[in-house]
Amino acid sequence: MKVIENPKIRPIKPFIQFHLDSLKKSLYANQALYIMDNMMLSKLRKDAVCNPFIIQKGFQLSKIILIPDIILEEASKNLPDEKAFEKYYYELFRILSTEHEIYVADLQIIFELLRDMIGTKEAAFNILKNISLEAVRTNQTIRDSIKEIDSHSEAALETLIGCIIANGKNAGERFITIFSLALLSLYFGPVYIVSEDEKGIYGPFRTFLNNERLMELINIDNTFDFIQLYQFMSYESLILSLFHQADLSKEDLIDLIEKSNRNQSRNILYSLNGTSFHTPISNQNLVEWISQQIIKIQF
Repeated sequence: MKVIENPKIRPIKPFIQFHLDSLKKSLYANQALYIMDNMMLSKLRKDAVCNPFIIQKGFQLSKIILIPDIILEEASKNLPDEKAFEKYYYELFRILSTEHEIYVADLQIIFELLRDMIGTKEAAFNILKNISLEAVRTNQTIRDSIKEIDSHSEAALETLIGCIIANGKNAGERFITIFSLALLSLYFGPVYIVSEDEKGIYGPFRTFLNNERLMELINIDNTFDFIQLYQFMSYESLILSLFHQADLSKEDLIDLIEKSNRNQSRNILYSLNGTSFHTPISNQNLVEWISQQIIKIQF
């Protein structure tokens, strides 16, 4: 895995794991997992310094945090050297690793998990290819290029990776989506996707609903069951989860939100007493609606 050899990430290497056998063992022990995107890594690294309680207590639904290799590559590309990377991310990874196992994985590892379950290289690749086709329905160009891959080719997996990366735009989100669906097909889950990327993450999700072909591929009976297993953890969802799990008072919640790194101008998908909205939420309203327990946050 190329990113592991990147000298920039050396400061966080004591906190991450990247071996197939370790990941497999953890998945069988925990089932559920978080998958995190670059945008949320960047947001949370600020909280690690200013508001560490969010990091310490916000991820209680699983002991596993999975970061696709391309996400870590994106994070490192944005910084000039090892010292800058350490300044930005060391504390976040240190805090997360105290109660979680942090794994960096590439598509090769996901493929090996599939092959371990299915038994043959060709069958595992066909499942991965077909899942990828369903995952990129919002991008017909990429979908067409994946269709053309020869499953019998020795370079099939490498070609698939190239197709998914395409021009690089939203590549990280595509890998997150494919990782999530592939892991669900292996009966792991729920998968909590830690992201606020509505176009890159939530957009494809809309195409999955009532997609019988996809449900068959990932061994899930119906859309209702899929929604229970394929979940989102936006910044506001993290705060809401923290409120319930840490039994915060309203005063604690106010303090938490005021110190937080949330974007009050972001359009949020949520419901109040069953009525759906897609609007920004001010800190004041978020405090009131969470404390009154009338809000449900979708994304």
